[in-house]
Amino acid sequence: MLIPSHPIHTLPPGLTRRDALRFFGLAGTAALLAPLAGRSAESAPTLTPATAGTQPGFYHFKIGSFEATAFVDGALAGPTTQLQLWKGHAPEEVSAAFKDAFLNPDEVRLPFSVLLVRMGAELVLVDAGCGPLFGPAGGRLATHLAAAGVKPEQITAVILTHAHGDHMGGLLDPEARTPVFKNARHFIHRREFDFWTGTPDLSGLGMPEKDRLDMINGAKTYLNSLKFEKIAAGEKLLGGLEIIDAPGHTPGHIALLFSSGDQQLLHLVDAVHHPVLSFAHPDWSFAFDADPALASATRKKILDRAAADRLRLFGAHLPFPALGHVRVRDKGSYEHVIEPWIS
Repeated sequence: MLIPSHPIHTLPPGLTRRDALRFFGLAGTAALLAPLAGRSAESAPTLTPATAGTQPGFYHFKIGSFEATAFVDGALAGPTTQLQLWKGHAPEEVSAAFKDAFLNPDEVRLPFSVLLVRMGAELVLVDAGCGPLFGPAGGRLATHLAAAGVKPEQITAVILTHAHGDHMGGLLDPEARTPVFKNARHFIHRREFDFWTGTPDLSGLGMPEKDRLDMINGAKTYLNSLKFEKIAAGEKLLGGLEIIDAPGHTPGHIALLFSSGDQQLLHLVDAVHHPVLSFAHPDWSFAFDADPALASATRKKILDRAAADRLRLFGAHLPFPALGHVRVRDKGSYEHVIEPWIS
């Protein structure tokens, strides 16, 4: 199967650091939630295509008897000097790590990938992509589902791993404000739901109060517009899916372990964000980790397990088709091993 290239969108020149954060749809989400929260999107930065492509962005693979598909939802790219995404680490330090790994030292790239798994009679979608929240940088899941022959009404279950815009934005129709996957059961960790719909403490993010409030209001808009079934770590759902506790990025963030026969796939979700920095430097906290120390501890714990059990991995922000493995390089340091595409 030939896997096509897909668009990357870049930050416009002269973008401020605040605008760069807003670009991610995590800080200041209200500006990107205009269709749902009634706010103007005029202040959101304009995104320009870096490359063009019209081919369907999906990749089929198997997990035992399960039929899985990785979908491209979009991708972001921006200068390391503006997207300072690793707390306490200067752009020069990030650039040096990129250069050492044969990556462009001047640019951060963050792909968005979404996983769909057919488990017998169940068609399970893990997260729903950006939807309208990221403008032209994201929101391609609907088009790529259609290209793969999947209709939204055929999906029977949606697992929302955490309530960030790039994972929940595609859950609601931006005009009708109704569920996109109208026949699906929607699942979320009870801790995650209670956190966002209560009085969330986002002081660990170190962002201005207005941005924290925008982020909270965006999550409330989505979570209160859908009927969710609450789940907990350790639960096994739908005949082959185990919920893995992975807190830190958000309080109720989860990973997922799919098992069929003697094959397994561990979806890391946002326990990692980069194929180099998250593995080689698991102590480096990502800018949007609600509890940086806990997120780092979770990252090491889940990577230790994946390495020891030689688990096949999928990650929401790993290079498409987001598959690979992890091995321990040194004590406290890991290496992401990308799985070659199969033609």
